[in-house]
Amino acid sequence: MSLALVRVDDRLVHGQVLLGWGPALDPARYVVVDDGLAADPFERALIEASVGTVPLEVLALDAAVPRLAALALAPEPAIVLVRSLPEVARLVAGLARAGALPPAINLGGLHYAPGKSRVHDAIYLDHADRAALAALAGLGVRVVVQDVPATRPFDAPADWREEPA
Repeated sequence: MSLALVRVDDRLVHGQVLLGWGPALDPARYVVVDDGLAADPFERALIEASVGTVPLEVLALDAAVPRLAALALAPEPAIVLVRSLPEVARLVAGLARAGALPPAINLGGLHYAPGKSRVHDAIYLDHADRAALAALAGLGVRVVVQDVPATRPFDAPADWREEPA
């Protein structure tokens, strides 16, 4: 499959991606899906400079669906990076409509922010995140928690989709 990794991590491009997943998957390109980054030429240039010689595309969510649907048919692997669970749920819903549903989403890191509660080492969720996990489950998409390829993956537990008591 050419969408080799669809990863949710609020840091987007960083060491775990470039030094962990990059060598393991040998991507032909990175694709960052983020409306804010796509609209900011300076920030976009900074992130493009961080990946070395591998091409990087920064796309707004609306532009990402047709582009990723096309990349899903390409033979070369791509690593897709999305900042949040609600964003990836919208992206995956669009890909499902386009016939390019990824079988799994990698959950790398969602760090502390006000209103979020800790469920794992570097994963904090709020109401919107839990709703996004439920939406992904409803589409039949696995959410796999794994920060780098060398660590043991596990499926996000069903109770992460529920509000804590």
